[in-house]
Amino acid sequence: MEMNTPTKVIAVLDLPPRRAPKNVRASYEAAAERWGAELLWIDRNLHPVHPFWQKMFVCKHVRRMFGDAHVLQLDNDMLIRSDCPSPFELVGPKQFGLVAERQCALNRIDDGGWQRRAHEIWATRCGLQPAFTWLHPNGGLYLYETAMYEPMFDRIIRHLIPSWGASDQATDESLISNQLFNDHAGYINFLPGDFNISVQQNPEWAANPVMQSYIYHFIGKSKPYMKACRWRRFDPPELPFPGDAKAKALIRDWGKQPPGEHDIGPIFTPRHAANLLAVYPDLIVTGDWSHESFRLDPRLLSHAETASSHLVLTRFLLRLGVNARRFRLRITEDADGSTLQPAGT
Repeated sequence: MEMNTPTKVIAVLDLPPRRAPKNVRASYEAAAERWGAELLWIDRNLHPVHPFWQKMFVCKHVRRMFGDAHVLQLDNDMLIRSDCPSPFELVGPKQFGLVAERQCALNRIDDGGWQRRAHEIWATRCGLQPAFTWLHPNGGLYLYETAMYEPMFDRIIRHLIPSWGASDQATDESLISNQLFNDHAGYINFLPGDFNISVQQNPEWAANPVMQSYIYHFIGKSKPYMKACRWRRFDPPELPFPGDAKAKALIRDWGKQPPGEHDIGPIFTPRHAANLLAVYPDLIVTGDWSHESFRLDPRLLSHAETASSHLVLTRFLLRLGVNARRFRLRITEDADGSTLQPAGT
């Protein structure tokens, strides 16, 4: 018996007064065409409740319109770069796709913090076990099939009246992560951070109009940068740091066939590595690091004198953002000090 493939649907709550700007709409339209998906702009209230709760009604609304569907539910303050691969291909039929909220080492990355408190408060309100802190998502993106998860959203909606429609404590993220943890813990699928980057956690990325990865989420103080951000890629691609002659030369040589790995030598400024990582989403970049002054980039010698060279290393990795996971740092020295060995990040 032939099985019907669920319709791919990108569903976006686009409610006044904060409607999606033109560049957001254009990037979603282009993505829907590339991925073979329907694009549904929901421009009216699905229920007379806070927008955080409105998100719980999207699944049922999509199923009424399209039948069984594979839904990519997005906020309307995101941009999708024109080379972004389809997230539909990364999430299986029964899985629920998310991106983790914790994306910056300057924030807490243990099992505590406000996320834990939010999960506990909502768990008490809903009579559930609280989800682990690390399960807290960046709430702009949810990816699921309606047939599997409509009953789960219905269970969440039942908590609306008993909780008095509260809209505090990271409402939609806490409601969804807690219910997933209690109902479908084995089906949670965390996508790479590239698919929902909180640029509020990386202000330098937010302020740079050239996107350095696939999907940006302009939360809070980062929203003013959204309209200026450029989601289209060109040939040759724009660089986030355009004064990098070395990167331009490499891009001319490599074209669309870069090596799997490239070494930049001693590190100092992150700009060269950032350019290469932004242009080539699968490239691994390596670089050298040592506290021995003769191994350092000459520009680091003043830091060696003041015992502050570690600050450059810290800043280097932080400024690479989510792309730092594709950077490999060589820091382990042999006993004779002759070679450096890869140590990863």
